[in-house]
Amino acid sequence: MYSAWDEVQPNHIYQVTKSFPLTEEGDNGLMYLYQPIIGQKALALYYGFLGDKDDQFENEFAHIDMLDALNMGLPDFLEARKQLEGMGLLSVFAKEDPEFGKMFLYRLEEPIHPRAFFQDDTYSFLLLNTVGERKFRQMVRRFQPEKPDLSDYQEITRGFREVYGALDEQRFSRNAQQLEKISQDYQVSDHNKVQLDEQQIDWEFLFELAQRKFIAKENFDENFKQQLTLYANLFGFDEMKLVELMTDAVSLVDGMIDQKALDKTIRQQETVKKEKNQPELDENGDEEIHRFNTLRQTGFSENDIQLIKIAQNSAPMDFLQAIKNEKHNYVTDQETWTIKTLVERSPLPNSVINVLVHYVLVIKKNSFLQANFVNQIATNWSELEIISPEQAIKHVRDLVKEAKNKPSKKASTATKKNQPVRKETLPDWVDNPTEEVEDPAVQEEINQKLQDYLKRKEGEN
Repeated sequence: MYSAWDEVQPNHIYQVTKSFPLTEEGDNGLMYLYQPIIGQKALALYYGFLGDKDDQFENEFAHIDMLDALNMGLPDFLEARKQLEGMGLLSVFAKEDPEFGKMFLYRLEEPIHPRAFFQDDTYSFLLLNTVGERKFRQMVRRFQPEKPDLSDYQEITRGFREVYGALDEQRFSRNAQQLEKISQDYQVSDHNKVQLDEQQIDWEFLFELAQRKFIAKENFDENFKQQLTLYANLFGFDEMKLVELMTDAVSLVDGMIDQKALDKTIRQQETVKKEKNQPELDENGDEEIHRFNTLRQTGFSENDIQLIKIAQNSAPMDFLQAIKNEKHNYVTDQETWTIKTLVERSPLPNSVINVLVHYVLVIKKNSFLQANFVNQIATNWSELEIISPEQAIKHVRDLVKEAKNKPSKKASTATKKNQPVRKETLPDWVDNPTEEVEDPAVQEEINQKLQDYLKRKEGEN
């Protein structure tokens, strides 16, 4: 199982560097603009590293000392470090030293100037989404540049040449090479940008979906693609969700997107999502705990509950990839399109789609997702309005039990002569019911491996 200890350990040595001292504007930006986004632990870590950089007696430090100073565990440290990395405030380098083992170099990056922060749509959106409209407007006013009323004034500022005269061109030419070298020495890499995963979006697939919704391709310039990449990274939206949101902000006249309207739609979407995800408490405690206790009382095993938790916390493509890894197999292009089509068109929640994938590949022991077979099951579950993973698990088991208890043709004929029988046709996909018997030990092992893969993937992101 992947953990923070796999990436860094308390006895690992690190050094800290920063190209220039932290400016007053950078300090204000950290406190008021970055801190709501990265959190207090990440802010404390930045200043902790800054203190190490300014230490006049030491230049090498052990992580255990930073953990003690911040009263922070290793997982919290790594999470705080990732927050700084993602916002472009920290660059991390590692090497293997023959004497000390793994060593790190942490390069602190200067926060961008508040003026540049608000000029950048990405930063502004991150802050707006974090603090809300009222606080965001307050921050805008706080850092807004002064614009005095000059209508009654006339500018009389003297120019450079008027004060200092003309430059000595010959002397300037003689020193040009030296000046150029100094200029290059003072150049720093542009690392203080939000680090976005540009590979998260399949642009060809997104363009195809957008075309179906009459969204003009002219929308997708570099700036707009960057904004969509931000949405995908920040909220986990896939291509289908992005296109769905764009349809609420597209002009029916020319197919162009109103980006401000799209931003508003995104924020409304996240507000609703956060409200829905708020845990509802009852007299027995947390709603989730109550839900799973109820499932246990109604016959669901611990393996069932573990599968439910994994299914509702995983994207279908990640879930499929995890099972494929366990089967030493790979995801085919056809399977990718099958899942994407299912997510886009069916009313089934992602958690139910994951149980469907688990049923086909693990319980039925198929090697791949055959589109017609998967769609047949999905259509049946949609008609039955199955909206939770526990409903899907129970439905499959009820059908399997019914199939096993189905009377033979001879007994059925005899029964018909004596009394009427309720007629119910099982779906075609319920076949070979003996294959549905699950070994609890095997199921537990599969669940654990699924969870391990998904945690590793989360740690890599």
